[in-house]
Amino acid sequence: MPDEVPSELSERELDILKLVATGASNKEIAQQLYISSNTVKVHLRNIFTKIGVTSRTEAAMYAVREGLVVHTPDQPGAETPNNGKTNTSDMAVHTDLTTGETGQSRSIRNYRWAPYILAVGLLGLIFLGLRLSPGLALFVTPTNSPLPPPDTPTPIPHWNQLAAMPYSRSDPAVVAFDGQIYVIGGVNSLGVLNRVERYDPLTDTWSTLSLKPKAVYDTQAAVINGLIYVPGGLQDQSSMQPSDLLEIYDTNTNQWHSGAPLPTPLSAYGLVAYDGDLYVFGGWDGRKYRNSVYSYDPTDNSWQEQTAMPTARGYCGVAESNGRIYVIGGKDGENAVDVNEIYSPARDNNQNNPWTTGFPIPEIRPGVRAANIADTIYVFGGEKQNSNRVGLIYFPQTNIWQSLEASPYPLGENFGMTSIGTNLFFIGGTIDSAYSNQNLTYQAIITLSIPIIIK
Repeated sequence: MPDEVPSELSERELDILKLVATGASNKEIAQQLYISSNTVKVHLRNIFTKIGVTSRTEAAMYAVREGLVVHTPDQPGAETPNNGKTNTSDMAVHTDLTTGETGQSRSIRNYRWAPYILAVGLLGLIFLGLRLSPGLALFVTPTNSPLPPPDTPTPIPHWNQLAAMPYSRSDPAVVAFDGQIYVIGGVNSLGVLNRVERYDPLTDTWSTLSLKPKAVYDTQAAVINGLIYVPGGLQDQSSMQPSDLLEIYDTNTNQWHSGAPLPTPLSAYGLVAYDGDLYVFGGWDGRKYRNSVYSYDPTDNSWQEQTAMPTARGYCGVAESNGRIYVIGGKDGENAVDVNEIYSPARDNNQNNPWTTGFPIPEIRPGVRAANIADTIYVFGGEKQNSNRVGLIYFPQTNIWQSLEASPYPLGENFGMTSIGTNLFFIGGTIDSAYSNQNLTYQAIITLSIPIIIK
């Protein structure tokens, strides 16, 4: 370890800093180091303070500058094509390759850097991105392999059908934990469900878990420390009156128990887990759509009201990225809204105004789902005229929206959506007014190899 690295950085903090410099997201770091995403966030805050930076970009540049991440020179005696002018690096580069040209594909082209800017150039790719194929962010690992011809399209599968759910349903709560997907409740022709199923992507199989005590739909779920929290929701299709119950599933014991009830009954809200707490945004209270924000502390089993959203709504997409929570789209009754409002929990704790405004969602959609992959936000749903086939991608760092390529399958409405690693999963919903047992995946990030040629 270089002498310049602050001695107060622990071994775990050094491991995390090195992974940040390779473009790994918090989720990927957590999976590799076998810790939670919240633990990664706590370490990152400590790292930023110790090395005197304020962003992942600065932290990554610091790691490269101090020699924590270096490229590997060619092995002695290895063949060097191009008259010895080809150099390679073992450093993984996180490269965003999303374009707004839906359905088009571009081939990989040569990128040349002078040796003295190689490290900075590679790091810049992590955050600025290359352009290749719509809706894809690529991890690109340089190799000695020859480049394809300039106009040769690279075939990359994005969408796949997986094993269908045992029971069709819409409006389930869907959440991922420890590499598996949990599907809770929902509604179908038999009524409101309390069924709980778990899907394992590695084996493409489903298993049945303990029934939820109360049947529910039109709700969400989030995970903190292996516990799945399911607040509120609708229990009766006829009354449309939401519940205030908080039911908690223990993934270790396959048992349910109750938590403190919501401050007010809610369904159709947005939900996210951040920094060890739950945050509930807006929703339907049985009379109107609300702009309320509630946080739940699992440690003392209590709810607290936070600063309200600027716009009252339900069925919004919610995702966290770099300490900010993005509340996107939704509807306020009869009308869809296009707002993209950004909540900073740390500012709310300091009694400042925690809300700012991002660029609005470019297409007004009455109900959406959102998920974070590599600190980029993917939004699907609500696009009725196209059977929800086309998703959107939002880059918080640049405040830019772009379209993704259309799904070859209709996604329908009221599906559940979650992410594992580099994949989005779409489960259940209604397609052409029929309850669906669909289980689709979209690969948002793939691994390719390209050479880096230096003259």
